Amino acid sequence: MKVNDVVFQNYAGTHRYGKVEEVKENFKGDGWLWAKIHWVDDEKYIAAQKWKAKMRNEDEDHFIPKYYRCDDVQKIDLNKTLQTLIKLQ
Repeated sequence: MKVNDVVFQNYAGTHRYGKVEEVKENFKGDGWLWAKIHWVDDEKYIAAQKWKAKMRNEDEDHFIPKYYRCDDVQKIDLNKTLQTLIKLQ
């Protein structure tokens, strides 16, 4: 995974799409690659995480990670994905 890769995450049925802004190796001393991701149109996910934090009496952003372990997101080929989705019209 590298900067500017387009990625996807399926979180509880919510499809999230974003672009990698930064990659850190061994960020948490665990040998994994971690990525900072700029998510697009992510309001539904953010609202769900803030609600969960409120219900659990945590800080508002407690469940919104700044970095994602690279096996928690999938790199996608944006052009191929778009061509496939257009076939559904």
